[in-house]
Amino acid sequence: MYKLIETLFLFLISSSLLGQVNAGDDITISAGLPLKLNGEYLGFTGIPITAGDDPFVGPFDIGFDFVYFGEVHDQFAVSPNGLVSFHVPEIIGVSHQEVTPIPNNIYIQTIMGPYQDLFSKPIQPHNEFIYYLTAGTAPQRRLIVGWCDAPMFGCPSLLATYQVVLYETSNTIVNHIISKPDCDYLQNRATHGLNYDYDLGVVVPGRNSASWVSNHESWLFTPEGNNNYTIDTSGFNPEVIVPVGKLEWTWYKSYYPGGEVIGNDQSLLVHPLETTTYYLEITLCGGMKYVDDVLVTVIPVPNAFNPNSSVELNKTFKFFSSPADNINNFKMYIYNRWGQLVYENDNISEGWDGKKNGSLCNPGVYVWIVYYEAEGGKVTNKGNITLIW
Repeated sequence: MYKLIETLFLFLISSSLLGQVNAGDDITISAGLPLKLNGEYLGFTGIPITAGDDPFVGPFDIGFDFVYFGEVHDQFAVSPNGLVSFHVPEIIGVSHQEVTPIPNNIYIQTIMGPYQDLFSKPIQPHNEFIYYLTAGTAPQRRLIVGWCDAPMFGCPSLLATYQVVLYETSNTIVNHIISKPDCDYLQNRATHGLNYDYDLGVVVPGRNSASWVSNHESWLFTPEGNNNYTIDTSGFNPEVIVPVGKLEWTWYKSYYPGGEVIGNDQSLLVHPLETTTYYLEITLCGGMKYVDDVLVTVIPVPNAFNPNSSVELNKTFKFFSSPADNINNFKMYIYNRWGQLVYENDNISEGWDGKKNGSLCNPGVYVWIVYYEAEGGKVTNKGNITLIW
C-alpha cells in the first residue's frame, strides 16, 4: 500500500542553527558600563495536553479541515504512546500497550508516529511532555502535535521526542523524529506509519512492529487518492516548538561553542571592558539547539575633559551608548577628592560640564561612579576623570 521514493534527507550536521532566537541588536557602549542583554525566543510554545499512561485523551480541535484517507476531520485525539487519531469520540479512553502492526482494527484512523510504549505506571496525569498547536494562516495552517523528552516505558532514563505535523490544503503529514532511542522493553519494537483500519494502512519499511532507532530524521506522507500515500524521506527541519517550561537558555562569552558560560537565564547583565561578542543558545526538546550573537563594541571612558575645548566632544564628561535605550536605570555620580558629591544625573545622553550648581569646579581629579539596578542588586563601576580649565 505504499510507494517509497528514494531521496536524500538532511541530517543536522551542526546542532546550532540561526533564526529561532534573538540575542538583541549590536550595541556600542563606554567601557565598564553595565548593560542588560535580553534574549528572545522566536519559536512556538505548545498547548499542554494532560494525559496519564496509555489511554487516548481529547478531542482537540485541529483548527482546519483535514482529509485523512479520503475523510474530512476537524478534531483529533492523542495517546501518550505516540499516536494521533481522528476516530473521535470512539477512541477516547482506549488503552493498549502491545506494539501493534499496521494495518489493525485497534487504532482506527490513527497516525502512528511512532507507536511505542512511553511513560511508566502507576503515574498521575501529567501535562509537561505532550503538546499541540495550530500555527500559520489559512489556507496554509498546520497542526503540530509533539512529544517532548518523554521517558520510555521500561527505560525511564531514555527520552523520546517526536512531532506529527498536519498541513492544511495539501493534507500531507510530516513526521519529525528528533530522538527514538533503543529500549530493551518489548525488544524495542515500534510501529511507524498511517493506519486506517484492519484492511488499510501504510507503513515505513522496516518499521512495522520492528526494532529500530532513529535520530534527526523526517518523513513525508503524501495522499494519492483516498486509499494510498507515498512515503518519502524529507529534509530534517522540525518545528521550533516547546511545551511550557521546557526552554533552556545559555549565554557564552567570546566564542561559541567552547566559550565561557556566563549565564543560564533569558537576561544577562554584563559590563565589558573590551569589545566582546556574546552568544545566546537555546535548547529545545530532544537537545535541539539554536544560537544567536550580539556584538558589544566598547569604547574607552575619557580620562580628562576641558569645558573650554574647541572640540565639542571634549567639553563634557559623559558615557556613551548606541542605542541609548539599551541602558536602563542609569545613574552617574561625580565626587571631589574629599568625597563630596558635585554632580549626578540619570540620563546617559547628558554629561558633566565641570560645574556644581552652576559654579565652576576646581580643576583636578574627580571620581565617577555609575550603577545599574539589577535583579541581584546594585552593580557599580567607577574610575577617575581629570577636569581641565
